[in-house]
Amino acid sequence: MKRKYAVAVIFSVAAIGITWVSPYIAMYRISIAAKSVRLENLAQQADLPAVRASVARQLQAAGETSNADELKEMLDTIVSPPGITVLILHGKHGADGRRHDFGMAYRSWNEVVLRRKGAGPAATQFLLRRHGIWDWQLADIVLPPELLKY
Repeated sequence: MKRKYAVAVIFSVAAIGITWVSPYIAMYRISIAAKSVRLENLAQQADLPAVRASVARQLQAAGETSNADELKEMLDTIVSPPGITVLILHGKHGADGRRHDFGMAYRSWNEVVLRRKGAGPAATQFLLRRHGIWDWQLADIVLPPELLKY
């Protein structure tokens, strides 16, 4: 009987651990998909229309665009595999030039925000939404104010 409880406890702890680590695994998959420079691979890991709409709102609010063609060109650059790779790398590297880990904060059971540890709210933020128990998808990127200025 004690053996059954021990096995149940071990499986419960393992399930909780996998659930806790799953956003980090998803962010790793997103970075690998972005580095592959294939939009199809990235589209599997990210909700690109939602990310594009969010970035468009941020650019318009910052007054970065003077016309629709310029906005489209900026969005095509930012919401592309190379653009997202640059944002991820920008999110990992601090002003000191060293690589930093991402910190995670759950907004709810289905949403988690990843940003560079110690960077505060001015860092690039990546919002992941849960799809299934352990799958996550990039749903939003919050650009830091320094990237919204020329």
